Amino acid sequence: MVSGFRLSFSLLSLNPGTNPCHRRRGRDAPHHHMRSTSLPCPVLSPLLDEIRSLRSSPDRDGFDRIYGLLAALDDLLHLPLARDTLRRRTASADRLLRLADAHGSFRSAAIALKQHLSEGRTAIRHRDPVRFASAARSHRRVEKEIAGLASAIKDLARSPPLAPGIGPDSEIAGIIAEALAATAGTSTEVFLSVSGWGSWMVWAMRRPSKKGSEEAEMVAMEKLEEMMERNEGLEAGSGRVYRSLVNTRVTLLNMLTPSS
Repeated sequence: MVSGFRLSFSLLSLNPGTNPCHRRRGRDAPHHHMRSTSLPCPVLSPLLDEIRSLRSSPDRDGFDRIYGLLAALDDLLHLPLARDTLRRRTASADRLLRLADAHGSFRSAAIALKQHLSEGRTAIRHRDPVRFASAARSHRRVEKEIAGLASAIKDLARSPPLAPGIGPDSEIAGIIAEALAATAGTSTEVFLSVSGWGSWMVWAMRRPSKKGSEEAEMVAMEKLEEMMERNEGLEAGSGRVYRSLVNTRVTLLNMLTPSS
């Protein structure tokens, strides 16, 4: 490790003025201020940027940005130094498994939500309040399941304490811990945002039906179409994140498995 610099955590306290990967190379600048220990800046800097971005606004374009973070993390994991570190630290693989399981379950829930929204739309077209009420109740049940998923990974949004020590091992372990914590935090925010969608359906279900109220039906259909469109985006986004988490975990497990 280069004397005079150690990457401190939380990493998100870094900004372009303090992150050595963002420092402008100048003739009078000491060499050890231009890079972070033995980690190459082309790999480290994008990952720190992705972590900082997720921490600052976790509920905006959440799944797309998680996918970007995981891609940057994958670059780090393929460094020989990262491989050596992870062979001695196995907690990250367990955290990745929990995150992957949560996203796999969320994607299944999103598919179920789409079915219930479609059922609600059909009920409106046929002016069938009983059918609509059934779809709304089913929708709310799935939303409660999603809220449960958010609760199950909430603790992963906190970076675990690191073992004492300095050096590349500690630095890489800390970076990975921060990346997974940011992923969990953003996932939790997105899950919770979805868990309140069905309140509109419950409200509509409890309103007295007015036969022939075409305007009310039109408003309801437009709302359902909007919810279905958002749901499709979430289903696709979570699917990408799930596959990326699984691939990253496979990479970790391959590092942890002794070669024959």
